[in-house]
Amino acid sequence: MKRYSLVVAALIGAVLLSAPQVMAQGVVEGFRLCPGDFALCAASTCTPTGRKIQVNTATGTAPFDEAMCTCPIFPGPGLADVDGGNMNGRCDPPREVNGEPTEQGIWSWYLPTGDIPQAINNWSRGNKQTAAPIQVCSAGSFVNCFSFACVRAGKIHGVEVATCFCPINESLQGTSAGPPFTTPAGQCNQDICSQFPVGAPFPPGQPGQCVSF
Repeated sequence: MKRYSLVVAALIGAVLLSAPQVMAQGVVEGFRLCPGDFALCAASTCTPTGRKIQVNTATGTAPFDEAMCTCPIFPGPGLADVDGGNMNGRCDPPREVNGEPTEQGIWSWYLPTGDIPQAINNWSRGNKQTAAPIQVCSAGSFVNCFSFACVRAGKIHGVEVATCFCPINESLQGTSAGPPFTTPAGQCNQDICSQFPVGAPFPPGQPGQCVSF
């Protein structure tokens, strides 16, 4: 029963990782499957840029500290919130990313998968190296990349990637938040919690727990 509860909690955490803006707005109108390639940032770590990024909220936009993340690209469709993140109500690729016009724009959406190529394993596509179990972090800062704009950035070891620009410590209510949080990054290595992993402030258990889904 305990194992079952942990798995259910992990699945809930995965859904929340994919849909922070939907939860923040209390609506599902913008929550849909969008066609086309997308970046999947769930297992990525990020680097603060020192800049601000505007985030869609229920009452307009709000500025958050910005991070830059390298994320693998997956074929669509992907789960998106076209009214959340910094999307504009449509699935069409962004024509401007981080203030610069581009023809290589792509969105960061979500796909429920436990296998994601990761920088910590040199972007290997082997089953063990792509495993992305969810862990709980009691300290550090998380990054929310769901439905934010990215730009294609070529290939690393054969894996097509994008550079995404995302807010740091954005809560499910569209306000600032801190730990604890969940993340599929790091393959349950707690050191990753201090490296700005993509995650969400919804702990499905005690800090340090690691649950595959």
